[in-house]
Amino acid sequence: MAHDTGKLDFPRPNPGGAIEGLLVGIRNVAPELETLHIDNVNPGTIYHWPKESIEVTKILMKYHTPGDVAAMGIETADPRVVKLNNLKVMPDEAYFAIKTISELGRVRGGWNGMPELLPGINFVVGLPGETRETFRLNIEFLRRLLNDDIWVRRVNIRQVLVLPPTPLWSQAEDIRQLLKDHRKYFLAFKYWVRRYFDHEMLGRVVPKGTILRRVFTEVHYGNGTYARQVGSYPLLIYIPAKIELGRWIDVVVSEHGFRSVIGVPYPVSVNEAPKRLLKYVPHMNRKILTKIIAARPIKDHEQLRNIINNNDELSKYLTL
Repeated sequence: MAHDTGKLDFPRPNPGGAIEGLLVGIRNVAPELETLHIDNVNPGTIYHWPKESIEVTKILMKYHTPGDVAAMGIETADPRVVKLNNLKVMPDEAYFAIKTISELGRVRGGWNGMPELLPGINFVVGLPGETRETFRLNIEFLRRLLNDDIWVRRVNIRQVLVLPPTPLWSQAEDIRQLLKDHRKYFLAFKYWVRRYFDHEMLGRVVPKGTILRRVFTEVHYGNGTYARQVGSYPLLIYIPAKIELGRWIDVVVSEHGFRSVIGVPYPVSVNEAPKRLLKYVPHMNRKILTKIIAARPIKDHEQLRNIINNNDELSKYLTL
């Protein structure tokens, strides 16, 4: 129900009417809804209609649930590839859209521990016109976001899949060859994103010590457990202990991986938790851990405080 739909490449959003009406209606029929997230957002719409887009974002944050992600199909940061493929959104325009959502939505204080609403970025590899320079420009685009402290929840990197009768079908063989020739660049780009961008960004989005509420334990892996909150793009959490599956628990973030975090149940029992789990508690050190293990079972909180040397930062994550 945007204005001038079908007439403009980027119709003007209809915030107070259509969008707020939809969200109010959802909340009226499902007032206790625990997860209400969006999916894709057109970065071109944000760039061409910033006032309306800001209003839409504020409306979303009023009615949705935290941990929401505005996934944007940037596809490439190479202007030449943008033009050749009629993608319509240039890198600087995409930057503006990502920055706008990040500045509005990175608010903390949501009940589940996640920022309210953050942008996501989709890249596509293998588009006609792609060169080695394209991958450098993609990295520079992401590095600019890091340097400007613009938060991004996640980056998806996909390869072109050409299907009939799409316009690219006539170039199918050329694209397959392009993907083959550029495979080493694709793998290097993907590694850089995961190793440097994602790892650094996770530390900003959910810093060590962040408490994530209502995490669902899904599957055991080795001696640990994978768990996630419910959401459109939920954060994967690895708990270094076997936790009963199908439970809702709270988790405190301990360390950051490439696309996931390590967390421990919050609060964690000093008497019941295995040593390999306790060592991941924020502000835990080897000396205190050894004292806790030697003193178990710890009888009361006064004894515990003496063992941890009245460390308030550590004590808030522990229980008997």
